[in-house]
This record gives sequence, structure tokens and C-alpha cells, in this order.
Amino acid sequence: MNSFSSVFKEIISDIKVKGKVSKPRDLEVSELMYAGYAVDPTQPIANFSSREFNWKYFAGELVWYLNKDNDIDYINQFSGFWKGITNPNTNEINSNYGSLLFGEQLQWVTNSLKKDKNTRQAIAFLNQPKYQFEGNKDFVCTMYLNFSIREDKLDMKVQMRSNDIFYGLTFDAPFFALVHQHVYLWLKSTYPELSLGTYYHFADNIHFYERHYALAEKIVHEALHENQYKMELTEPLFILNNCKMGLTDRGFNMIHDINYAIKENADKEYYNIILKEYLNISKS
Repeated sequence: MNSFSSVFKEIISDIKVKGKVSKPRDLEVSELMYAGYAVDPTQPIANFSSREFNWKYFAGELVWYLNKDNDIDYINQFSGFWKGITNPNTNEINSNYGSLLFGEQLQWVTNSLKKDKNTRQAIAFLNQPKYQFEGNKDFVCTMYLNFSIREDKLDMKVQMRSNDIFYGLTFDAPFFALVHQHVYLWLKSTYPELSLGTYYHFADNIHFYERHYALAEKIVHEALHENQYKMELTEPLFILNNCKMGLTDRGFNMIHDINYAIKENADKEYYNIILKEYLNISKS
């Protein structure tokens, strides 16, 4: 399986060679339609000399998801991006993936797989018909996650309707890999021989905007770091019980440490240290 850094370079190359230019909302974008890639879920972090991974933002986004918080006040401490896509006359968005996944949807996934190891119904939905309303600026990008067990491997497919590789996919990949690993940990007691399989990432439209053309060119010609970041969870940050989410001690302590770092205005590298500890991240 490929590290996400190598997949990221492959995506840029595919867009450059096989993609086309379009202008949604009058913004130029290089895009590729109906693309799919296989990723090692233990190596989901794209990190380059010309664009280092933003550990601080990922830490904030992860806490925001674990809090299942649709209000943008918390995440605004890490990025002003969300200010421009709030719902009409509110301070809320739709795309808090924790609020969409960490409950009934992932409970359905785990229950389905425990009931039938070969099920084809272990799907968690994110985008929903209720988001089809006039004036919605946050039309959820992820359609569903589909989990399957074959040959004692837990695979996961993520289906996106649209995916900006710089502002979206960079952080989507480690988050979905984290979800993949959580489902794996939850199923181990039922299937002791189970191993972590492949993360398949599909998008109906995968793209980058004109403002990132120069950066994309740098990355596609950049040599990969010899050692890639590896993330292998040893215990979950949260559990589900009757569709109710509960933080584990590990999850609670991680949130506490990240919030303390915010309060103390810690250097961005401090978030790297926190995530390495709680997500068991190392260099391979």
C-alpha cells in the first residue's frame, strides 16, 4: 500500500495529465473527474518540504470533531476558513464530521459487521438530502464511508462528491484513517484475527484551485521524505454504546492537552508533540 504522501503526488500528476480546467463560482480550478486511490491507513499524512503538514490545525479540527460541535467559534482559533461558509443567519456549519459520524452512523457500521462478517451494508452516510437548500454554502463534501471485511482484512472506502486536495484532502485523509482504525479496534474483540486493510479514497471531482498551481508544481517534482509519518492507534479516543458517544481517558486527556496548548498560546510544534503521543505517530 502507498503512503498518502506518494498518493498526493500521484493525484497532482493525474490532474495535470488527465484533468481539465473549469471555473465553478468563477474560480479557476484544475480538476479530475471520477478518481480513486488506495492509501495505507497507517500512513495518512502528506508532508513535504514545500508544504509541511499543519499539525496545529489538525489537532484543532480533531477536537472540534470529537466535541461534535457545529458552531465555528472553536475551530476559528485554528483557521478562518469556516467563517465564509456558515449557514444563513447562524454561526454554524454542516460539515462537522464528528456530529455526522460519531453516533448512529458508526454504530450501524459496527453492528452490521458484528452481525454479519461478510455484510455489504456497513455504510455510514454524511451528506444528506436535508442539506439541499437554497443558500447553503457548506454542502457536505463526503457522501459516505463503506466498510467491508474480506480475507480477515477491514477495508474502508470513502466516497466524496468533491475534494480540494489542499484545504480538504490534506486533513480528510488522516481523519478518515483515524476512523478506519477506530472501527478496526472496536471489532477486534469480535474478530481476533482481523487485520487493518486498505483505505480507498474516491472522489467524483478532485481538484486544486489556481492559487495552488505553483505549490502543486513544486510538490509533484519534490522527492519524498525517506521516512514517512506512521499512525497506529493502540486504543480508541472514543467508544460508542447504543449510538451514544463517550470519550475514553485517552481521548479526554488529548482534548485537555490541546485546549491547554491553546490557552498557553503554545508554539505550533507543541501540537505535533501532543498528537504524536495520543495518536501513536512516529517516523517509519
